[in-house]
Formats: sequence, C-alpha cells, structure tokens
Amino acid sequence: MKEGKLVKCKPKFNPFTKQLMMNTGGFPDFIAFKQTGKNYKIIGVEVKGNGWLDKDEKEKCKWLLDNKIFSRILIAKKSKERGKIDYIDFKEKYNLEHNKG
Repeated sequence: MKEGKLVKCKPKFNPFTKQLMMNTGGFPDFIAFKQTGKNYKIIGVEVKGNGWLDKDEKEKCKWLLDNKIFSRILIAKKSKERGKIDYIDFKEKYNLEHNKG
C-alpha cells in the first residue's frame, strides 16, 4: 500500500544467484478463502506474538476493510495454552464499525 493505493510488489534481483526474488514482509501474512454459497469471503490473517498491531498496520487493515479488499481480518497470537493459537477479529479489537460480510 502506498499513498492510499494498492500497489503490486516488485521482485528484487539477487546479483549473487542471478535470480529474481520476491519481497518478504507482505501484509497480511496469510490469506484465507471461505466459500459462502456461490460467493467467497476473503479473510486476511496477520500474525503477532502479542496480538497488537502498530499504527501503520492498523491503518492498512482499516483501508483493506473499507475498500472491501478483505471481508474480515484476523490477528493470530500466541495462546497461554501450549500449542494453541488465538484469533482476534480486527474490527472487534479496535472497536471499528464496518458492515459485517
């Protein structure tokens, strides 16, 4: 995302291997597709050990939801229970009002 617009990631050239490599650090970390009838819900998942997003990440999430890129964004965090992951809905955590969808 750049200046309020979605932009395509540009690959970088590795001079040592003479190959193109994709940028790392995409946002969100994972994308899930959930079929609902003939339509799909697109769900973004951002992984944070502590469950908190920084200012830039919150702005990106809000923009992605406002522009209907994603139906929902979840924050995955470590659970107190060993081997378990907790998922927190971005809209609920940051008290944002959006159309459920």
